Amino acid sequence: YENIGKHKTALKYIKLAIEENPDNTEALYEFGYCCDCLGQLEEAVRFYKKFIEEKPYSSHPWFNLGFTYSRQEEYEKAIDSYDYAILIQENFISAYINKANALAQLKRYDNAIEIYKQCLKYDSLDAEVYYYIGECYEKAENFAKALVHYNKAIKFDPEFADAWLGTGIVLDCLVRTLEAIPFIKKAVTLENDNPDYWYVYAEILQKSGFIDESMDAFEKVIE
Repeated sequence: YENIGKHKTALKYIKLAIEENPDNTEALYEFGYCCDCLGQLEEAVRFYKKFIEEKPYSSHPWFNLGFTYSRQEEYEKAIDSYDYAILIQENFISAYINKANALAQLKRYDNAIEIYKQCLKYDSLDAEVYYYIGECYEKAENFAKALVHYNKAIKFDPEFADAWLGTGIVLDCLVRTLEAIPFIKKAVTLENDNPDYWYVYAEILQKSGFIDESMDAFEKVIE
């Protein structure tokens, strides 16, 4: 039902699945996802809070509550929920990453970076974590450290397109625009159907004086 876009019907069966097995973590997540698709995030909040009242020491309901708060852009409440999830399950990597993402949304970049670094102790998602750290440094305009961490992400995963794009954007911010072109081109090569990448590529080409190539890239965005 989810796959054919009938989220209201899907929600009915997800509720039944949770009634049968309250420890079904996938069903717990899908409940929030369907509520999000239906524009019923408050319903998800009520559901997770009620679930937590019955099972306060289960980490996944706290995580899903945090995720729902994040979707509502209530990042402080999301951080509190993720903290409870981590308190219950110390190695809950997704809770660490989502907590750090929420901190970054609040522009508390130093705090976010510290949480991202903790992720490296528990998981093998090194490329993703290094990318997030690089993104925080970029937003904090610490471009040298942003480059270091984007490069680490690329080292762990040479096909991590976001890290290639981030490197190019930072080089442009450092007024090294010509150096940025091959990095952004690499990102476009890895994700050839991403209009945002093509738009950045077109702008960099235009800024560098490659007008014909820039026009072609803008045409690709429109396509």
